[in-house]
Amino acid sequence: MNPKMTSKDAADFLEISTRQVYKRLLQEDLPHTRIGGCVYFGYSTARQLFRLPVKPKAVAFQIVKGGTGKTSLACAVAVRANLYGLRVLCIDLDQQGNLTNSFGVDAEKLPVMVDILAENYSYEEAITRVYPGMDVLASRIENALLDDVIKLRRLKLNKVYRESLENLKQKYDLIVIDCPPNLGQSVAAVTLGVDQVIAPVVADAYALSGLKATRNAIYELEQAYKTRIALGVTINKYDPRTVLSQEAKQILAALSSHVHASTEFPAAISRGESLFDTLKPSQAKRDVDLLTRQILGIDKHAGLNIKTTDFNVSLEESFA
Repeated sequence: MNPKMTSKDAADFLEISTRQVYKRLLQEDLPHTRIGGCVYFGYSTARQLFRLPVKPKAVAFQIVKGGTGKTSLACAVAVRANLYGLRVLCIDLDQQGNLTNSFGVDAEKLPVMVDILAENYSYEEAITRVYPGMDVLASRIENALLDDVIKLRRLKLNKVYRESLENLKQKYDLIVIDCPPNLGQSVAAVTLGVDQVIAPVVADAYALSGLKATRNAIYELEQAYKTRIALGVTINKYDPRTVLSQEAKQILAALSSHVHASTEFPAAISRGESLFDTLKPSQAKRDVDLLTRQILGIDKHAGLNIKTTDFNVSLEESFA
């Protein structure tokens, strides 16, 4: 991967002209590349240019339904956050290892989460650097045993990951966790350990079923552990031309974001690249950029911090 932040995107974010961005790059002697009229740069320059004062945050991409594009979205958000100069850690807990594969990491040579919990490997031993500012804790099929390990070792769900994530926040600005599409012990432990759950919903015939199951599971955890869990929802693979997508968005009127359906996601994966490896602007990139800003709280239109209990009633009415 070789993700890029363009001077135009930087200018839009900083609300200055591209000429002013280029002038700052030159004045501060920040590494960048110019091809024709396009100027772009990577993580190291972005960290110096933006200097975002964000509070470290851990988010979990989680939904009890396959085929929502959860992993592709998690990867794209992580990469975009890195292009804003943030130190990012991606933790793959799905035994399929799709997020791991997206970053080209060979999990067979590394400890994974089940090794950390069962064999007392350290997080440092498991984490690998994929490029500047971007680290990955890989996954492989053995992570299917995570629930069993948590049960056999009688680990308290609210402590399995929380303390470790708090410690990791000292090194990372954003931790992105890709969860398997189930309601097991490990997913519950992640839910109790992160700052926010992001649930991607697709607008198909079963659009809301996975969200309802996820919402109910989160509500039960809130009641059992006397806590509040922030749940943000985004409509993924959104197609405004279909009636179903329009209906899904109306039902989920409290939501503040959607990511349009695009062939760019699978195309980038097939090339072993990220969505932001190319320079051409697109709707998909704009959608992911907005979602990333909302998650990080660096956009004036941020609105994903929705508490589960805030829209329980409207969801129940939708399923009636």
